Amino acid sequence: MGAISLSKSNRLFWLGRYTERVFTTLPYMLNNYDRVVDRLPVDYAAFCRKMGVPDHYENDADFVRRYLFDEEDKASVISSMNSAYDNAVVLRDTLSSATLSYIEMAVSALHKAAQSDGPGLQAQWTIDNIMAFRGACDDFIYDENTRNIIKCGTGVERISLYLRLGYREDRVPPEMSRLLNRLYKTKLATNADSLDMMVQAVLQAPGTVSNLELIRCVESLFQV
Repeated sequence: MGAISLSKSNRLFWLGRYTERVFTTLPYMLNNYDRVVDRLPVDYAAFCRKMGVPDHYENDADFVRRYLFDEEDKASVISSMNSAYDNAVVLRDTLSSATLSYIEMAVSALHKAAQSDGPGLQAQWTIDNIMAFRGACDDFIYDENTRNIIKCGTGVERISLYLRLGYREDRVPPEMSRLLNRLYKTKLATNADSLDMMVQAVLQAPGTVSNLELIRCVESLFQV
C-alpha cells in the first residue's frame, strides 16, 4: 500500500484516541454513576481539573449524567463515541464494512444507554464492541502502518488518561514500552524532545520524570 496522506493519518490516529477515551472513561464514569445512586459524593471538580475540561456542572448527579450522555458537552463520553464514528465513516474503505460495523454498534449501544435508567448493560455492549472493533482491525486491515497508527492513538490516549486520573498507574510503564515499539513501525512524524523524554522515562531512568511531564510528553509525541 502506498503512503498514507496526512489527513488520513490524522483520522486514523484520532479514531484510536477516541475509541480508547470511551473504552477507559466509560467504566470509570459508571463507577461514579453507581456512587451517585448510592448517595455517595463524587469529586467532579477534581476530575474536571485533571482532565482539563470546564466544570460547568450543577451537582454530582448532573455531572455524571451529562459527562456520560450529553451530546452537547464536547467532553462527554458520548461525544467521544460520536467523534470516533465520524472518523470511522470517512475511513470506511480503509477499515472495511465489517470493522466499521462494530463502531456503529458501539454508538448505538451508548445511545440506548443514554435513554436508560440503568445504563450498565448497554454501556458494557459499547465496551464489548470497541474490543471487537480492535480485533477486526487486526483481521481486516492488512496494511501494518495503518493498524499501527490507530494503535498509537490508542496508546497515547490510554497513557494520558491513566496518568491524569491516577488510574491503573502500574500499567503506564508497559504501555509506554508498547507505544515506543509501535511508533517505530509507523511513518508518523514525532517530536524529538518528547521521544527522548519517553525513552528516558521508560528505559534509562524510570521514576525520574513526573506525571505532569509525562502527560505533556505523550500528548506532544506525534505530529498529526
